[in-house]
Amino acid sequence: MLLGAALGAYTDNNWCMALAWFLLPRELYDHLCLHGVLAGRRRRCHVLVLAAGSQQQEIVVVGAGAAGLAAAYFAAVSGAQVKVLEKTEEAGKKVRISGGTRCNVLPSTVELPRDYFTDSSTSALRAVFSTWSLDDCHYWLSNSHEVGIKLALEEATGKWFPASNSGADVRDRLVQACRKLGVQFAFGAGLEDLRQQQGGGGWELLLQGGGREAAQRVILATGGLSYPSLGTTGDGYRLLERHGHSLHTPYAALTPLLGTHPGEAQLSGISLYEAELVAVPSSSSGGSGGGGSGGGGGKKKGGRAKAQRTAMLFTHRGYSGPAILDLSHHVVKALERQQPAPQIRAQWTGDAAADWEARLLEGGPALVPNMLRREGLPQRLAEALCLEAGVPLDRKLAELRKSERAELVAALTQYALPITGHEGYAKAEVTGGGLPLNEVDCGTLESRRLPGVHVCGELLDVFGRIGGFNFYWAFVTGRLAGLSAAEAAAAAPH
Repeated sequence: MLLGAALGAYTDNNWCMALAWFLLPRELYDHLCLHGVLAGRRRRCHVLVLAAGSQQQEIVVVGAGAAGLAAAYFAAVSGAQVKVLEKTEEAGKKVRISGGTRCNVLPSTVELPRDYFTDSSTSALRAVFSTWSLDDCHYWLSNSHEVGIKLALEEATGKWFPASNSGADVRDRLVQACRKLGVQFAFGAGLEDLRQQQGGGGWELLLQGGGREAAQRVILATGGLSYPSLGTTGDGYRLLERHGHSLHTPYAALTPLLGTHPGEAQLSGISLYEAELVAVPSSSSGGSGGGGSGGGGGKKKGGRAKAQRTAMLFTHRGYSGPAILDLSHHVVKALERQQPAPQIRAQWTGDAAADWEARLLEGGPALVPNMLRREGLPQRLAEALCLEAGVPLDRKLAELRKSERAELVAALTQYALPITGHEGYAKAEVTGGGLPLNEVDCGTLESRRLPGVHVCGELLDVFGRIGGFNFYWAFVTGRLAGLSAAEAAAAAPH
C-alpha cells in the first residue's frame, strides 16, 4: 500500500497530481504542493514514494547556516529523516548578524554571470542556478506555509529585507520551518571526519569530542572562512582535501581595503554615494594618486571590472562600502596569490573628465576647493584632492594653471586609491575560492570523490557581489543538495 505518490516529473504530469490528491491527507497534499505546483509554474514537486512500513533514510546536514538550513528543509519536506549538526551553540549565527543585523536576504534581480564570481566554469554556475528561480526562492521565503518571512523591498538598492529588519527573525523562521518538518538539531557537534561504512551503505561521522553519527547521505554546509569568530574556520575545506578533493585557494572576499587617503589626509567618516570605481590592471595605469599595489593580474580576461554599486566610505584604516566591497576580491585574490594587484580607480562624483575640465575653465574669483564642494564633493575631500594635485588651497579658478588643472581633473576622475592591504577574513562577508564545480555533479551537488556526500553553500567555488546574492546562492545550493540527497536516500535499497 502506498502512503505517497512519486512526483519526480513536472507539473504537467496531471495523473501524478491526481494520484497524490487521492492518496494523501488533504493538509499534507496542500503543504507539499506548495513546493511544486503554484499558479501553473513549472516547479518540481517533492512528494516521494514511501511503501507502507518502510524506514525513512537518515540524512545528516553538517552546518546550520543559510545553506544548511535550506538543505535540511528540502530534504525533510521530501520525506527524509534529517538531523543537523552544528558545532556552535546556535543555528544561523551569520544569518543573524548579516547586513548589520538587517539581513538582506535576496536581490530583486540577478544577471549571470555578472553578479557571481568563480574560477570554475560559468556554464556549471548557470546549471546550478537553473534549478531554482529567484522568484521561486522569494516565494519559499515569504509564503506563510513555508518559511513565512514578510519581506520588504528597498527600492533604492533593489534589496529584499525582512519587514522586521531583523536577521534574528530570518534565522528563527528558517529554524522553525525545519523543526515543523521534524528536523532534529544537535549543537556543540563539530565534525572531525567522515568514514564510509562497510559495503558502501552510508557514512559514519566522527565528531569532535568522540561522538559518532551514522547517515545514509551527508550534506556538507560548513561555510567558508569569513567571520571565524562565528565558527566558520574552514573545517569543510580541510575535510574535502583530506578525502582527495582539490581546492581553488580560498581568499577573503567582500572585505574592506587598507590604505592611505588622498593627500595623506584623514578622511575617516566621509561617505560618497555617486562614486564610480573600477579595477584596472596597473600595467594600463596613468591615473592620479598613489595606486601603489603593483601591476596587472586582478582582472578577468585582462579587462576592467566596474563596481555595480556607487556608495563608498572612508574608514580609519582605508576604504569600505558597497563599491569597495564589490571590487575588493580582485585585489585580495592577487595579493594572496603573490601576483601583481590591480589598481582601484575612483571617479568621485561620477562626472566625466570633460565636465570637470569645462567647470575649471570657467574661471572666476571662487577658490578651487569651494567650487569642488559646490559640485558635490565633501569639503575635506575637496581640499585633499587639491593638495594631491599640487593645487594650493587659496588658488582661485581664474588663476588655475594648465598643469594644475590637468592634475586636478585626473585626481577627480581617475584617482588610484593607495591600497596597501585588506581586512581579511575578520571582516570579509564571504570566502572566495573553494571546491571547484567540476568536482561535484552540478545536477545534484554530490561529490565526485565521496559518493553519498553533497556539498553546498560557501564551500563551493562561487560567491556573489554584495546585495543578497550570497544568500540566494546558499538557498539554491542548499535546496538542490537537500532534494538530491533525499531522492537518492529514498531510492536506496532498504
